[in-house]
Amino acid sequence: MRVFAIVSTGLCLFLLSCHPDGSDTRERLIKKKVFVIPFPDKKPETNNLSQQPDTSYLNFLFRSKGLVNIHELDSSIRVNLRYADTSNFLHSSFYDGLKTAYLTCEAAIQLSNAQRYLKSLYPQYSLVVFDAARPLHIQQYMWDSLKLPAPKKYQYLSIPSEPSLHNYGCAVDVSIVDETNNGLLDMGSDFDYFGKLSEPMMEKELLKSGELSEAAYKNRLLLRKVMTAAKFKPITTEWWHFSICTKPEAQQRFELIY
Repeated sequence: MRVFAIVSTGLCLFLLSCHPDGSDTRERLIKKKVFVIPFPDKKPETNNLSQQPDTSYLNFLFRSKGLVNIHELDSSIRVNLRYADTSNFLHSSFYDGLKTAYLTCEAAIQLSNAQRYLKSLYPQYSLVVFDAARPLHIQQYMWDSLKLPAPKKYQYLSIPSEPSLHNYGCAVDVSIVDETNNGLLDMGSDFDYFGKLSEPMMEKELLKSGELSEAAYKNRLLLRKVMTAAKFKPITTEWWHFSICTKPEAQQRFELIY
């Protein structure tokens, strides 16, 4: 009950600060100390890339669309954008060196709530963001870069003609990092692994067969626990993907980022 009270309070504080019509309230949010989780003993660790100025054109594009840099709400959330370098399944950089993750106001607040809940359970853990808002033109670049027949591509990428929730800034790809050793928790597969091992709907079967370890299964349950407590919705095919709404809702409430 104590944890529930903490989470409920955090959710109320955050959600009351974001306009229900999706309007940009970034300037007001920045001024509220409630969004910053202090670390008196040490500064949150970041990679060397994120310590340098972010000059990617995407930084300016996202701000022009009223999206929120998640570090302006919670600087303790790790950011490791896999499409900003070559550590992705396409082995290509698409984000012009972008170092920060952007989401709609509502999604950024909910992610901050998830981080607060995770920290209340395991202070040494932190969420790490692999992908957040993604412009539609980058979705097209990805589609064009994957050299597979179109039917096969459907298994790996969203079709550019059918924008994904990332293209509205209301979906995020996340995992958990242990800050005591700076290592990612074992989730049974890497981010963007395309196969049944990455699918939550297959977990019970994979656990029974031994393909998914008990430790990895419990880590996935923890990730879903903190994300769903913050009102994110998981999907059945990717353990890392969470969104704040359905695609029809996103089309009505948020601007498509081209």
